[in-house]
Amino acid sequence: MTRNESRMSNQRENFEREEEWSFEEPDALAIPEAVKERFHAENLALRWIRVSFRGQDDYTNVGKRQQEGWVFVSPEEVPEMAISSFVREDGRYEGTVSRGDLALAKMPAKKAMARQKFYENKANEMMDAVNSQLMNNSDSRLASMPVTNSSRSVVTKGRQPSFQD
Repeated sequence: MTRNESRMSNQRENFEREEEWSFEEPDALAIPEAVKERFHAENLALRWIRVSFRGQDDYTNVGKRQQEGWVFVSPEEVPEMAISSFVREDGRYEGTVSRGDLALAKMPAKKAMARQKFYENKANEMMDAVNSQLMNNSDSRLASMPVTNSSRSVVTKGRQPSFQD
């Protein structure tokens, strides 16, 4: 086999080899890394807040989030998101960077962490109370209906990576 024939057969093999493709459903709420890093450098946390529900403005949810300290992000603060988001042009939430029924908001990072810790503690206290109540109402003398708690909590954050074999 000559050198040219060898090279041609290698090219043919490379061409004939099927290209491997993978697909992952796009995350509609993904915030570009550059935006995350810029806000993180300014010690700010970002979050999507629901501003409408079933076509109606969700005043209750927005009011709660604003009382917690969330402030809507202006389009000038995130020009990278102009392609993947829209700016509301009318209504109560005019000028907010939005995706569907959600608008992007910011809060000081330390305040957001304190808020998260508060709600985690609250959830743990509720689970402890439920478990305590279960055990108090359990009567080991009633063999027909013993109460046991075999529940497990699992916390996941974000999507799990998937790899192709």
